[in-house]
Amino acid sequence: MKQTHLRILTMEPLIRCLLLLAVLTLPAGVHAADSIGAVKAVVVYAYGSPPGASRKPIYLNDDVYAQEVVETIRQGALHLLFRDDTDLRLGSATTITLDKFVYNPETNAGELVASMSRGVFRFISGKIQKQGVSLRTPTSHIGIRGTDFTVAVAEDGATQVAVSEGSVVVTPINGGAAAAVTAGQGATVGAAGNSVEVSQATAAASDPGLADPDVNTSVDDAGGGGGGGGGH
Repeated sequence: MKQTHLRILTMEPLIRCLLLLAVLTLPAGVHAADSIGAVKAVVVYAYGSPPGASRKPIYLNDDVYAQEVVETIRQGALHLLFRDDTDLRLGSATTITLDKFVYNPETNAGELVASMSRGVFRFISGKIQKQGVSLRTPTSHIGIRGTDFTVAVAEDGATQVAVSEGSVVVTPINGGAAAAVTAGQGATVGAAGNSVEVSQATAAASDPGLADPDVNTSVDDAGGGGGGGGGH
């Protein structure tokens, strides 16, 4: 009995050292967190603020995490690819919080929630079941049905949506009926967030940072260099 007790006491320092080593080798601010996707392109500079960590530049192939805030500077862009192949592209002076991402690759079930506070983005849906996707702006909620669309959010929160493929459902946050918006249509939710106006043949946002990388020649595959002055 004494020998067993002695062996346990002898191993305790080793166990403590191993646990400490495991904690120290995790990235700062994202302890035990799993990556939800990665950076696929950067134009000029982009920044990320993972949960519990400070704002820092992010570069090509960097991981992104749930609850991370990602942002671009003026004339900048950032392309993210989630683990289900959802493609999220931020244009100039855009800020988005990656609220939640849960995905089962065997069934494609899951949940993707993101909140856009300003700027313009393009969303190209991946493999995750569409009913699990919820995109938010200051004045609207957007549900998708297999889609390629852009969203622009003004300083006052007014939101414009333009659908290139598939369809979305736009719901104003302060009451009013939801509206289905199909390919070739657009929708506007005013700053009051109490109604949706659907129109025909609304052009998608012209921000060059939303284009495909092989078309957008300004994409910097080196990841934007060493930081930047912000440029907001």
